[in-house]
Amino acid sequence: MAEKMAPTQSQVLAAQRWMEDEAGMERASLSPAEYVAYRMKVSSAEAEVLVAAVYALEEQK
Repeated sequence: MAEKMAPTQSQVLAAQRWMEDEAGMERASLSPAEYVAYRMKVSSAEAEVLVAAVYALEEQK
């Protein structure tokens, strides 16, 4: 079983910036996790962790 990555704050903020590019996601017809994986050149599992971290960060605001 693969160990879950612990994203850095820098990675989470980068993922957040890409997730804010809703027009880009729509043009590419990708989900937030797929778009983050594509833009940040990370695996789909890493992208899922980053997207979850972004959502958790936004809930804290």
